[in-house]
Amino acid sequence: MSLLSMGVVKPILLALLGASTLLAQTVKPVTTATLDESEVRITYGELKRLVAATLPKEKPPEVKPAPPVTAALLATAYHLDVKAGTITAEMQVENFDAAWHMIPITGAATGAIAVEPKDARVVVTDDHLCLITDKTGMQSVKLTFALASEGQGTTLHLAASPVASLEVKELPEGKALRLQTGTTTQTLVTAGITALPAVGGEITFTLEDARKAAQPPLADSTDDAIVSTATYTTQVVRDGSVLTEGTITVRHDHPVKLILQLPAAAKLLQCHVNGDPVRPTLGEANRIEIPLEDPATDGAESEVKLSFTATVTALQAAEGELDLALPQTPLFAKQIDWNVQLPTGYDLSFTGNADPVTDKPASAGLHLRKALCRDQQPQARITYRKRTSN
Repeated sequence: MSLLSMGVVKPILLALLGASTLLAQTVKPVTTATLDESEVRITYGELKRLVAATLPKEKPPEVKPAPPVTAALLATAYHLDVKAGTITAEMQVENFDAAWHMIPITGAATGAIAVEPKDARVVVTDDHLCLITDKTGMQSVKLTFALASEGQGTTLHLAASPVASLEVKELPEGKALRLQTGTTTQTLVTAGITALPAVGGEITFTLEDARKAAQPPLADSTDDAIVSTATYTTQVVRDGSVLTEGTITVRHDHPVKLILQLPAAAKLLQCHVNGDPVRPTLGEANRIEIPLEDPATDGAESEVKLSFTATVTALQAAEGELDLALPQTPLFAKQIDWNVQLPTGYDLSFTGNADPVTDKPASAGLHLRKALCRDQQPQARITYRKRTSN
């Protein structure tokens, strides 16, 4: 380095050293007062977060629990107008949320002839007329049914409703209205309002002569109906499939229900009463109820035809046994004939509570008969053996 450079740098270094010493002597100590006068620079986002942290936290909105029932039929008022020949059902339903719901309002065995309002979505599902809706709150729907002529019952299947009533506007002179619900009978001879079962169920309205309705029963033990004859044919095929077809003739003076207890494994296929198809009411343990309308004359007969299927063990090639049974009814039966048919080539014998028919049979198979019985189920254990050729 040249002497000239040394001469310039040296004064500068001395000046810097002197300034440092002076600054060290003049810097103030850091205190609370000096901090209060200090300036802090931060971003807006950081300031926003700091302010938000000081604010009280809002409570989350309370979630309202869902209603225990999302939709329901709340009230039903039936109006019977004999002059107009109609039964009108005014129903109040409520949808408790905004979702779609299907609300049963009556059974589908008897179809309605009119629906109000006209834009109401009424469909048939699971043997019921159901209102489909997504509207929240109370709604009204009205169904109109045709009333059968005098002496012929009109059967409706009421949906469960906590408020249910029947209003009869007017009854013609000398006429009475009979209400049949199960085994309970109620007769109305004047106009008025009567309560209906809240649990719903099948009810039959019958307009009849008031003098006939006023006649007391002969005795508490008198049967409302008897089975005059019953004829069944049971076919069994090799894979064990069973088909039973029956024709039952019932003698009765008033509308009654033919109660049948089908065999445990049986499944009902079809049922007709006097040639018209009907849908029996299905109960527990394979119990069915078939409504029989008021006959045109006392002592008339109704013809019931039904068929049902079942399954047994497949037939063995050489020999084997199988158990078969017919429906059981609490009605007194004069005579029940039963023809059991298996594939050709088998010799048949049986044990059970029926008797063999001694008359020469007109058809093949095993012919059995049970006579003068009440509330008994015809049963037979069939033994079959492959027929050997001589």
